[in-house]
Amino acid sequence: MPLINTRHVYPLKYASNLFWLIFFLIFWPPLGIFLLIKNARFVKADSIFYLRYRGSWGWLLFWAVVFFPIAILIMAICGADVVEEKAIS
Repeated sequence: MPLINTRHVYPLKYASNLFWLIFFLIFWPPLGIFLLIKNARFVKADSIFYLRYRGSWGWLLFWAVVFFPIAILIMAICGADVVEEKAIS
C-alpha cells in the first residue's frame, strides 16, 4: 500500500527575524506590534497577502518607540494597502 503524503500549510508566516519580534513583543510591545504588522504574511491557497504601508517605515517605527499613539495616527493618515501575490504555476 503506498504512503499518502498530506501537506498542511499554516496560514501565517513572518518574513523577518523571529528573535527580534519575540524580543520586542516581550520588552517593548508597541514596537513588536509594528514589526508584526510590517512583516506578517497571510497565506491562502496560492496567494500571499501582506500590508504595504504608504509612508516611511522608519518614521513609523521611530514614533512606535517614542510615543505609540502618534504611530497609530500616522499609520491611519498615510494608509496601507493590502497586497496579494500569486504563485505562478
